[in-house]
Amino acid sequence: MKIFPRNRAQSTFRLRSNTVFWSRRWIWFRWLGYLTCLVTVFRVYSYLAQNPETNLLRTPFNSFYRPGILQPGQYQQILGFAPATDDVPYEDPDVDEMGMVHDRRDKQFYLGGTLTLTSIKSVNPSHPVPFIYDPYPAYNSRKWKTQYHGQFQPCMGPRGHFLDRKRPEDMVQVYKGQQTGFPEPKFGSYEAMELDGEVCTDRYSRFGAYGFDEHGEDELSGFSRPPAVPWYRVDWHKLQSQCLERNAGRYKTSDVLNISMQSPLAFDLPDTPHKTWGSPPISASNVKQYHPRTALLIRAWNGLNWKPHHREYLRALIMELSLHSGGEYQIFLLIHVKDDEMPIFSDAKTINRLKSSIPEEFRSMTLFFNNKLLEAWYPKIEEHSPQLQHHQPLQIFAQLYPNFDYYWQLEMDGRHTGHIYHFLKQSISFARAQPRKYLWERNAYFYTPAAHGNWSEFTSMVDKSLQGLSSQTVWGPVSGTGIRPLGPDPPVPHPDYDNYTWGVGEEADFITFLPIFNPKDTEWTFPNKIWNFKYDDETPRRAAVITMGRYSKRLLDLIHYAQATKGLGLASEMTGASWSLFHGLKAVYVPHPIYADGLWTPQELARIYNPGTPENINGGPDNVG
Repeated sequence: MKIFPRNRAQSTFRLRSNTVFWSRRWIWFRWLGYLTCLVTVFRVYSYLAQNPETNLLRTPFNSFYRPGILQPGQYQQILGFAPATDDVPYEDPDVDEMGMVHDRRDKQFYLGGTLTLTSIKSVNPSHPVPFIYDPYPAYNSRKWKTQYHGQFQPCMGPRGHFLDRKRPEDMVQVYKGQQTGFPEPKFGSYEAMELDGEVCTDRYSRFGAYGFDEHGEDELSGFSRPPAVPWYRVDWHKLQSQCLERNAGRYKTSDVLNISMQSPLAFDLPDTPHKTWGSPPISASNVKQYHPRTALLIRAWNGLNWKPHHREYLRALIMELSLHSGGEYQIFLLIHVKDDEMPIFSDAKTINRLKSSIPEEFRSMTLFFNNKLLEAWYPKIEEHSPQLQHHQPLQIFAQLYPNFDYYWQLEMDGRHTGHIYHFLKQSISFARAQPRKYLWERNAYFYTPAAHGNWSEFTSMVDKSLQGLSSQTVWGPVSGTGIRPLGPDPPVPHPDYDNYTWGVGEEADFITFLPIFNPKDTEWTFPNKIWNFKYDDETPRRAAVITMGRYSKRLLDLIHYAQATKGLGLASEMTGASWSLFHGLKAVYVPHPIYADGLWTPQELARIYNPGTPENINGGPDNVG
């Protein structure tokens, strides 16, 4: 009997094992291929996002494209500003006392454009593409949460969706670099304020999100118009109020009370007047804080011929300061009714007619006043004209809307061409960082970096110039005013005993954008416009030309109380600085960049604009104010 080998089927185990092995290998290869493709796509996208000017897909796929994002200081390069084409002769400054020799236009201001940016390296470049500019804090980050209460919530925007800082239609856009050969500022400094001076905008990238040329049909190289908005349907006051409600946990409870908009401003005080004569907070990195709230008032007048640029600028302020920040700011439009005979307090038709002259989108954030209102609040002072008492409406506003820590006052005919949140944030940070020692003396200078050096060198220069003169400098509240000072006393009796520490980290009660000088012996227009002071024109005082700036609640309370109860008054441009001087409050001139298109040398500008002795710069008859 033959024994045949047993017929055995091939092991199913062995078969399954081989199949699984090869299947797994191919699966791993396949997933590796997917990952490689994904990484490649991501790297290509990242490259195009960071270098959009080289993006050939930009035009055909424009609707799917989002620009890259830049934050302040993220783009760095040595700009290498080129000198003007005309050689400037450096005569002896004493020969040309007032700089007339160099009073010629610098052509470099008016040459070039976005195709001449310093960031462009190629010979025949395509038009550069702007980046989204995001100067806001890292809201809700771990570091941010250790500093502030609450949680940031995005706010509804005018296009009907919650604002997204990655959407170009919601944001300011900028170009890398500056126009090649563009002159440097004559006064002030990007570096001193830590402002971003290495990006720039044109009219489309700056105001395109706010309606500039939104119905234009011409193709724009490198820029895509955002979708048009029916602005007449937008209610900016409502959007700001909703934004504050969403972010209420970030602010003190009293700051988010639902205060009804009064139009016009009321004659009567609220039931519980809010006085804050204490110190503003000193920033502390290790203490969790509620974020301060700030009111920003734009001053205008009835009869203003509203142009598109007025609307676009006001929209920009609201979006950039209020909505994108989650309610850190609230914007108001304060309208001066010049005709005192108009019954703006008693006749509804008159009020409605006034409102109808305001673009519909801004009506609910508008407040009206006239001189009769100022007379009713301040009967003990005879002057109420806007030229000489420009702060009175601001003072009244601070009494009726007391739940703000600070109040900015700006003019409708003023413009800031950069990102306003970044600019105000850096202005506040600069002021906070300034020590009190010789602060009033530094405030008096037109800071000229090319002549004075960087800010540290300038501070040292002022310090050396005051050796032996420190007893003639301002140190705490000044005497001879007839007013009892309510501000802080210096920690040491004399500035010589302070090592530039007092005041560092202290919020400024008064921030202005031009030097603060002693007007007493100058040829300035209003040096002796003084009302009801005990020592009349011998009263120590200071002036800062223009009234745009930031005022603390306690400073406005002190001015209001003095005018309402005693009739004390000074010309508008002396008011904020002088009351800070009287009470020993912190006042700071912020040296923002100022351009002038003449060919003056830095040395002659510093000499012409800063006459006087070290303890009284710009305080004599040769003052340029």
